[in-house]
Amino acid sequence: MRNERGVTLIEMILSIVLIGIIGTVAAGAFLYSTESVLTGNNVREATQVNRLAMDRMVREMRNVADNTSVVAAGASTFTFVDTGGNNISFTLAGTNLNRVSATTDTLAANVSALAFTYFTNTGAAAVPNLSPAATDIWWVQIALTVGTGSSAVQFRSRVHPRSF
Repeated sequence: MRNERGVTLIEMILSIVLIGIIGTVAAGAFLYSTESVLTGNNVREATQVNRLAMDRMVREMRNVADNTSVVAAGASTFTFVDTGGNNISFTLAGTNLNRVSATTDTLAANVSALAFTYFTNTGAAAVPNLSPAATDIWWVQIALTVGTGSSAVQFRSRVHPRSF
């Protein structure tokens, strides 16, 4: 009789099963962390794009030609003539925030709400007078909500056109 000791088939199968279980748990944790990073990157990118859209609206609305250049001032549409004589409109079309001038440009997608609120120079809510009459708008407040449910992000800004 020889006194050789080796690994039995049962021991080998058990070690393979244990390594498989440990590998599955580790892979699941790795995939979860990878998905979290990708989701965070997507949210950050979407937030940046929408912040740029809000900044563009604010920048252009500061350039209203004069107080007789407001063409439309609704709850979700604002149209005006800028200092260059261009007719510019910001409006919500479906889930897209559009800038309409000579062409239609989509500034942001997946927009669930866009609201313009108008105020007089005393801070009271304004019921805007429109072109050709002089408007009583002193401030325009913009509220932009992007996304839905728990992933919705709201952006707000207040604009005072320079020529008013």
